[in-house]
Amino acid sequence: MLARTPAKINLFLFVTGRRDDGYHLIYTLFQKIALFDTIEIERSGVEGIALTCPDWLSSGPDNLVYKAASAFFHACDIRPAVNIKLEKEIPAGGGLGGGSSDAAATLKTLNSLYGGPISDSMLHELAASLGADCPFFLLDAPAAIGSGTGTELEVVQTPQRWFVLVMPDFGVSTRWAYENFKLTTGHQDTIFDARAQMDTLLWNNDLEQAVLERYPGIKDIKKKLLELGAEEAMMTGSGSTVFGVFPSEKTACSAVQAIQEGDIRAVAVQSLSQAEVFNGNT
Repeated sequence: MLARTPAKINLFLFVTGRRDDGYHLIYTLFQKIALFDTIEIERSGVEGIALTCPDWLSSGPDNLVYKAASAFFHACDIRPAVNIKLEKEIPAGGGLGGGSSDAAATLKTLNSLYGGPISDSMLHELAASLGADCPFFLLDAPAAIGSGTGTELEVVQTPQRWFVLVMPDFGVSTRWAYENFKLTTGHQDTIFDARAQMDTLLWNNDLEQAVLERYPGIKDIKKKLLELGAEEAMMTGSGSTVFGVFPSEKTACSAVQAIQEGDIRAVAVQSLSQAEVFNGNT
């Protein structure tokens, strides 16, 4: 079975508190976009999980895809015997959720391949144990509000937009970003109503300032995107990817050409529609 696994961006991200166990509470808008990894899974006659992936990734138990497969087989008490091939287009450490998307697709695909032994609620629990972004990628929806640690989800409708993603040649550790974020009382007493305030909540990322202090080049990328016609520009997730919002495919593609002249990776992508999600792009 073959699955295309989309990246995501955060159209807003507020850090609203911190639990006693150290996990931060957030309020965010996840949006799936048309940048994909690919996962192919087939049952094997040899016991074990055989993962093939790019050389720069581990193919062992510390890979999120491997962890997802292991969690699935443990949960349904089935001896693993699968070959998994992972092809990457989504950069690691970029705030685009590629690893979480791959892990979620692994859970869904294995559940289909083995006849659905695990309920949707159990899949959600397994996904949440792998990463806070993971449950979002289980949804057959292009966008959702995430609250709590990001695993409490509410599907929302967002307009289709064109984005330019600029991906620096460095990643940012999610753990580092949250550890260096200075939590204030700014949002802790705020009651968010996404449906009523969607427009005013867009284009905010509370983690951005902490990351900018260590990686000032992100500020330069934001400035460049705005100079090239972006309506808004900001970092997604914990970085390092920066996205600009453009009014059309033409203006987005023109910006990509200008940025790539500086030998920086950039790509124009559109947000996924509901039809694309149901056609198997998740």
